[in-house]
Amino acid sequence: MTVLEGGKISGRQFMAVLIVLRIVPVTLVFSLISNINHVQDVWIAVIIGAVITIPFAVLVTKLSLRFPGKTIIEYSQILLGPVVGRLLGLVILWCFLCTSIDITRVLGEGYVIAIMPETPILAFMVMLAFMSSYAARSGLEVTCRLGEDVFYILVFVLLLTYVLPYNAMRFENLRPVLAWGVSNLVPPVISDLGFYSQFLMIGMLVPYLNRPEDATKYAIYAVLIGSGLMALAAVVLVAVFGPTANSWTLPLYSLSRMISLGEFFERIEVAVMAAWTLSTGIKLALFLWAASIAIAQLFNLRAFEHLVYPLGAVIVASGLFFFNSMVDLEDFLAKAGAVSSILVAGVTLTLLYAALGIRTLIRRRKGGSG
Repeated sequence: MTVLEGGKISGRQFMAVLIVLRIVPVTLVFSLISNINHVQDVWIAVIIGAVITIPFAVLVTKLSLRFPGKTIIEYSQILLGPVVGRLLGLVILWCFLCTSIDITRVLGEGYVIAIMPETPILAFMVMLAFMSSYAARSGLEVTCRLGEDVFYILVFVLLLTYVLPYNAMRFENLRPVLAWGVSNLVPPVISDLGFYSQFLMIGMLVPYLNRPEDATKYAIYAVLIGSGLMALAAVVLVAVFGPTANSWTLPLYSLSRMISLGEFFERIEVAVMAAWTLSTGIKLALFLWAASIAIAQLFNLRAFEHLVYPLGAVIVASGLFFFNSMVDLEDFLAKAGAVSSILVAGVTLTLLYAALGIRTLIRRRKGGSG
């Protein structure tokens, strides 16, 4: 078997890139808030999403550990056979590409809306795709080392943004709690789980961990830390903006523009822009790498590097034509995109675990009859 990727990553790097995967939407569009009528309960939706996601992350890691050294694309073909397994692999590949398209367009829209409305969105999308393609082509080890550094920068910037607007916070905006019933939580929970379904990426990363047995622990840490940062973001945004928190296109950026300590500490939105650019670049690089590896494994290619730049070009072109505007993109991410992602993740795990159960049962019967 051809070795496509020879890099190894640590458990901390694995955890860091998973957190970056989930936190990127918070730095740009916070669809959990934009997709709810009564924003006071968003933080509860974040907690519910984390509780549901932890078993999902554990199931993905446990399944990957049953097939050492193999990605989800490879063991899907082992469990389901070459035909059905490849079809499932193509669906997973399509999800990787769709996520890449979404985040490329979101970053471009963010720059156009926030700071450079006269600049064509294509310029920002091409720069992001080129930067991420270069990182992805360098391999997983390079991407994850950068991801760990970006993670620390991202957390620092987020915590700074959460704390500094304390004068504008009115925590009474968080009341009443659950006044509109549990049904108010359904849209943001679905949106949250739609983003967490991207943790299928775990199935691509576990084979390259230097200690694969730590994957489950670090995956749980990633869910808890990511959810904690999102819950804090929800609380701060609602405390500052109140009932209008769901009307802001770039809520965290808008929050950072309010920060002013005397006349010497201002314009922190520049740090937020840098954080969202770096984190989005890492996320896109990881998905480009995963998509390239998936294509190479599905079609028995000897290398993946030559696929990265063409995929980057396809993603930029698709991002331009798939969505008409930021409103269209936000609506897709919160509704149709979230539901389809949840379905793909759920069906994938169900099929793979069902096939594993059948194989185990057949093996036991053969052992018993022997």
